[in-house]
Amino acid sequence: MRGALVAVGLVLSPVPCAANTGDHDPGAAARVYVGMWSTHIRDLSRGLRNNWLVGLGWRGFYGGTFINSFGNRSFTAGIQRMIARGKDETVVTSFSYRLGVVSGYDERFVSIASRVPVLPLAQVLGGIESGRTGVELGWAGLVATLGPSFRF
Repeated sequence: MRGALVAVGLVLSPVPCAANTGDHDPGAAARVYVGMWSTHIRDLSRGLRNNWLVGLGWRGFYGGTFINSFGNRSFTAGIQRMIARGKDETVVTSFSYRLGVVSGYDERFVSIASRVPVLPLAQVLGGIESGRTGVELGWAGLVATLGPSFRF
């Protein structure tokens, strides 16, 4: 039991890295997500689809809404934690993850989705940022995503 509590504490805590201090802390500023393109790993022939995402990230939390690949309105929310971030240069790379929930799916995505209103979400993200503009490439099991963001 104690090991499980320690594991949960580590997952919910941001990992310290050189850029997590001062004005360069990406968690200190709001991040607005204004689009997302996705593809399903099981059906790459579908190509990239625009999902019309609108979302917000702030201080390690995120939330958003989008039209999923099946045409349904989806909502997602959870935590986002930085694992590593490059030094303050013209182009900065980052590696992070999200843990949360997502709604709006049915059995066409995964069979359990027909029986529960929300699904768990675990997503690994790689980012490239220049100034206040960035792009994130994400992977969440069956889905790969690409999305622009703006930091304020």
